[in-house]
Amino acid sequence: MYDANPKPAASERRHRPGQFRRVLIAESDQVSRASLEKMFRNWGFDVVLAKNSREALQVLRDEKPLDFAILGRALAGMNGIELCRRINEQPYERMPYLFVLSNRGEAGDVVEALESGADESLTVPIDERELKARLAAASRILKRRDELISAREAFRDQAVRDALTGVWTRRAILEILEADLSRASGEAGSTGVLLLDLDHFKNVNDTYGHLAGDQVLAEATRRLSRQLRSYDSIGRYGGEEFLVVAPGCDQKELCELAERLRSAIESEPMHAGQHEITVTLSIGVAIASTVDGPATSAIESADVALYAAKKAGRNRFVCCAPHPKSIPGSLFRVPAQIALQPVAD
Repeated sequence: MYDANPKPAASERRHRPGQFRRVLIAESDQVSRASLEKMFRNWGFDVVLAKNSREALQVLRDEKPLDFAILGRALAGMNGIELCRRINEQPYERMPYLFVLSNRGEAGDVVEALESGADESLTVPIDERELKARLAAASRILKRRDELISAREAFRDQAVRDALTGVWTRRAILEILEADLSRASGEAGSTGVLLLDLDHFKNVNDTYGHLAGDQVLAEATRRLSRQLRSYDSIGRYGGEEFLVVAPGCDQKELCELAERLRSAIESEPMHAGQHEITVTLSIGVAIASTVDGPATSAIESADVALYAAKKAGRNRFVCCAPHPKSIPGSLFRVPAQIALQPVAD
């Protein structure tokens, strides 16, 4: 039904088209700059001012993106046409909508502005109603652009995120490990690699069903993620296996992290529907030093340690000795008070 008295919020959005939008007004003429600033502020824009091209470029380098830029054609330092070309040379994902001001309405000026990369050319003095209508149309274009970028980012995220748990996929976590080792190349740093496996997970699926198994995996991932630092990464390496990449860790810190992860899973039963399911975790730990070769070497060492943890009774972690190439197959088990006995099935 038509509402003859629209809600105040909807009415305000029509009269304030700049709500949630940020605009740069780059104009050397003080009177023109003040006039534009007043209009844009009245329309609800977040206004940033620049009186020359140097100040304008500094604003464009700001981390907070712009939605619109109004560029004076006679801007000091670099005119609006040249500045427009400079802006279009930059790899902005969210390129601001560019208006170039002109004191003449000649076709040649409009063509020059558009060829420089401007979205529109505006003639001074500016008709307030016309500018407002142009901004409304431009806002619709920006909205569609933002929706497309968001959809693309969501699609990209789906490609590198596990659909069930939300953590990195196997391919993505391996790329993260490789990238971390590449960054640390030539430095004395090292990266921790932890290979995690939920004990007897097949029994969960067989006893309670695969839906319950999925719920357990999702809850396990949440618990594990809460134990990690902001710059650690976790990915789903296999069915019930996870790979954790922990940059800048020494052996002691890795063992402490492994124990936190193990304890987080065992601490209390997981809920799947009406069921309470006790789950434990086995972990293989290794150091991926930049002098030890590719990431696969560290993963192989962690895998050997994980196998040892399983063989020793599960619900524990085993650390591979540093520099496994120099000490083939060398493993040491954590102290007995930390490497707890497995929970009975």
